[in-house]
Amino acid sequence: MSRFIRLFIGMASALALTPDVLAQNERNDRRSGGSVPSSSTAKASSGNPVKRTWDFTKRYGIINLGGRGGCGAEAEQAQTDINASNRLLSDFLAGPADAKKLGLERKKYLGQVLGAERSIDSYLEAFNNAGQRGPAGYVPPIEQDICLAKGQRMSIVALRDSLAGIAKIYPDMTEVAPILGRAEAALKTMGDDRKIAALVASNRGASLAAVRLKPALSTNAEWISGFRAAFPTLVPGQTILKIHPYSAAWYVHKNEMTSYPEYRQIGAWIAARKTDNSCWIYSVDLWQNYDGRGYERGQYKLGGPPQQILCENL
Repeated sequence: MSRFIRLFIGMASALALTPDVLAQNERNDRRSGGSVPSSSTAKASSGNPVKRTWDFTKRYGIINLGGRGGCGAEAEQAQTDINASNRLLSDFLAGPADAKKLGLERKKYLGQVLGAERSIDSYLEAFNNAGQRGPAGYVPPIEQDICLAKGQRMSIVALRDSLAGIAKIYPDMTEVAPILGRAEAALKTMGDDRKIAALVASNRGASLAAVRLKPALSTNAEWISGFRAAFPTLVPGQTILKIHPYSAAWYVHKNEMTSYPEYRQIGAWIAARKTDNSCWIYSVDLWQNYDGRGYERGQYKLGGPPQQILCENL
């Protein structure tokens, strides 16, 4: 057999064995510390105090939700994060720990504890103000305000659990107990969902009572007639109660280079009653483009979300 043929057969045999060789190499890599599932890693390091303490302190800390987690998917995710953090702590406390590493991390955790005190105060203040707004503020659906309040409560729950966890890691960290107590007291003040709904309703009622329709800046009958005719198309099914133009004159926008007019605009507040007998204030604007010879008929557009007002205050 020629040397060329022997070489060809050898190459073919090597190629045929390649998948098995690769599989064997992959198995060898796994045994020698290659990529493995995290659960296997945890089991492998569970008896090593240094390794498991380093891993724990890298992953565990105070959870700061930032006021999120009140409703829906955000609430589910927040609870999932809290549960995962609590499981991480329980697993760590169930095994050996490296006292030296915990000593090195003490300052970091103390800083988180002291920062939690400010967060508790901020969340509690936001909770107590849920539903409040100024007379000119937009009033969203009450469910939105309730979710905001619940988000503050969930954020303090996360802080409470995290503080309790640090107290277990460092039983002699005296700074934890009073701040943990503040978190517990805040949660007691916030109460259950029924109490939250009552607080929000009360805050919204006080804010709503202060809302007023601003005075008209013009009595131009032609303008008012135009807004009256356009409103039913923009907001069908509501009864117009009052129209107060908030423009004293046309606002004319001119081209910066040529100083020729490009468009002009006027606007009005329109108070209307819904079919549920609630009253709302809408802002409506008329925009007219300049075509070189004059202004077009233009288009009426809603200027933003409506604001609720007590009907008796109109």
